[in-house]
Amino acid sequence: MAVADSPGGVKTRLCMGLALALATIYAYYDFHAYCHRMAEGSSQPQIMFKATYSNGQTVMVDDYREAYWWLRDKTPEDARVMAWWDYGYQITGIANRTSVADGNTWNHEHIATLGRILTAPQEEAHSYARHLADYVLVWAGGGGDDLAKSPHMARIGNSVFRDICPGDPTCSKFGFYQGGQPTPMMEECLLYKLTMHGQRGIAANESLFQHVFTSRYGKVRIFKVRRVSLKSKKWVADPANRRCDAPGSWYCVGQYPPALAPLIARRKNFAQLEDFNTKRSSEDEAYDKEYHERMSGRKGPSDGPGGGGGSKGRPGLWYLGCVGAEALLGEERTYSGGADGSTLAEARAFAKEAGSRYVALARSGMDGHAFAIPALPPGWKAGSLDDAGCSTPCLDFQAYGCGCADELCAEAGVSAVRGEEHVRRWAIYEVVAKGKKKAKKGSPKDEM
Repeated sequence: MAVADSPGGVKTRLCMGLALALATIYAYYDFHAYCHRMAEGSSQPQIMFKATYSNGQTVMVDDYREAYWWLRDKTPEDARVMAWWDYGYQITGIANRTSVADGNTWNHEHIATLGRILTAPQEEAHSYARHLADYVLVWAGGGGDDLAKSPHMARIGNSVFRDICPGDPTCSKFGFYQGGQPTPMMEECLLYKLTMHGQRGIAANESLFQHVFTSRYGKVRIFKVRRVSLKSKKWVADPANRRCDAPGSWYCVGQYPPALAPLIARRKNFAQLEDFNTKRSSEDEAYDKEYHERMSGRKGPSDGPGGGGGSKGRPGLWYLGCVGAEALLGEERTYSGGADGSTLAEARAFAKEAGSRYVALARSGMDGHAFAIPALPPGWKAGSLDDAGCSTPCLDFQAYGCGCADELCAEAGVSAVRGEEHVRRWAIYEVVAKGKKKAKKGSPKDEM
């Protein structure tokens, strides 16, 4: 009799088969739950979402569609809308209006020109915008609005217009100090004036940009550009001024109106890393190296927002734990980026503005990702982690961990958890009164 057919061998085979069956069933349910989460996330409308007030009331935020329909119904058919390129397709497809840029704008220099205009002081911005657009649309209201994205706009602009932030590829002086106070450069720029219009005594110069629309929950604002150059508008619309790659081709790129020639002449073409066929100059190499060193936090000015080697005191947060799966942060979370994901002071302010008790951060260099969370789901601690990625220091309170994302996670030697597309370590904090101490334990990781 073979060993496998003996009573002991049969029992062993049965146990192994049972273990394999149980593992298969577990894997099936795990995969089924993952597919269900992905299906729910993919089926949600992209321009409307549910939000919850601090009193528990749930509302449907439909501001974006509302704004695009306002453009469609209240503006001339030939109106041109200036907005950050992220919303270009929505402006074209839903509002049926011409957008200055969209997701198919492969010309880096054009995107940088748009960034230059939006982050310039409003008088200077108007001198350019009046030759390109009839309206300016901005996303406001906190979270991932244009203010959160504006440091990226300044950096992209500076990669082509080096006079925006001379000697500083990351534009560290364009942003917010701890506590949400804007830097002088931020406070003067067009984007800040438009997104904050009507709040805290801040107002756009309506002789240059006239406020014409704010959505119900303040997520979108639209301004009419005053004194639009009709000469430039007519010149751009003239087919004779388009350049086609071949006679009769469908691919015909436009040109900037002659009035913008002095601005365009100041551009420095930016050889991106993807341009394998373009020889990069030593200046380009040095710029790119310094940019990545500063963005990774390995190098940076001491006088910029978040610089100076860290803050003293307690930021009014208690560290609760760290997870690698975004689903463990709950379904009612609200996203933000920029400094909200790399500094505890900004993260706390974001959570309080959102009316949330908790906040989770995943730092990626000088910026990061953040979620304001009304309530943590039961059992979230089952996915808790405690590795080097969780302990990546915050930019302002460097004794505390702000989690990590992407390159910083790779530097920490951690990888994505099962079922996650991106590498993340979410450091979770509870918002408490500043200066409040926990009864037990005294390390920065426990006492926030």
